[in-house]
Amino acid sequence: MEERELAIIGGGIAGISASIYAKRAGLSLYLFEKATLGGQLIYIGIVENYPGLVPMSGAEIIDNLKRTLNHLRISPIYKEIEKIEIREKKVWLYSQDDYYVARSLIIATGAKFRKLNLPGEDKFLGKGISYCAVCDGFFFKDKTVAVVGGGNTACEEAIYLSQLCKKVYLLHRRDTLRAVEYLKRQVLEKENIDVVWNTVVKKIEGSNFLEGIVIEEVLSKKERYLKVDGLFIAIGLTPNTEIFEGVVEGRDGFILTDEYLKTSRDFIFACGDCRYRPLRQLITAAGEGAVAAMSAYRLLRGDYISS
Repeated sequence: MEERELAIIGGGIAGISASIYAKRAGLSLYLFEKATLGGQLIYIGIVENYPGLVPMSGAEIIDNLKRTLNHLRISPIYKEIEKIEIREKKVWLYSQDDYYVARSLIIATGAKFRKLNLPGEDKFLGKGISYCAVCDGFFFKDKTVAVVGGGNTACEEAIYLSQLCKKVYLLHRRDTLRAVEYLKRQVLEKENIDVVWNTVVKKIEGSNFLEGIVIEEVLSKKERYLKVDGLFIAIGLTPNTEIFEGVVEGRDGFILTDEYLKTSRDFIFACGDCRYRPLRQLITAAGEGAVAAMSAYRLLRGDYISS
């Protein structure tokens, strides 16, 4: 197998940004993506906070990213990396049917949606339960739905659904939303969004499809039944970092890095939602991809500044 200078695992905006900067710096590279390019962009309806871009859909941004990859002749390898090994300061990457060798690695594997872990959650996935309003909201047009969460994502989901659905309940376990101010304001101003404070979901009910949920007041423990056609879960992300446990240091599953995006190993870097960081946005992921690529470049060219 051909040895290359850099391997990048993950085809979201962080991994694509890293591959663009690495390619332009002249590095030979692998870009691995197990499913579809775009990462969290797949689930975003409209991006309104990326400097220099007019509001556009996540799908439109993905198309632009693909065109950039084609222009630079970067060909993603659509395989899942299931295991990595470190041998003599090189990274060996194993898919189900092949292996690859690189002198450095950028981890950009992102994160997946966090679950409520309630009975019936998996059973009703696609039958009333969703983790993506943009993907599935249309199926609930003029119906009643609930969104679980109190952060930016939950508020964005509720606002999006309010334009399609007759009624939206936003269920939050605290008495204040954690979202940024402009999202809070939009949620509270929407007439068909009802914020239910200090509340958690206790049960998911239905036969072939979701029919309703049992919610519980956090303080009083009082339960009540809420009839809804859909339940959208937006309670955060779990990093896709399982194969890196024991390889690099982490915290709460997220990978720790220094300001150059270097992990606990000098030749392994991390960027995007898999990294331990205070803000998870497209712009930060893209910037981190660029920093990680240039840090790898400097390492490979013997000009790396160690933390």
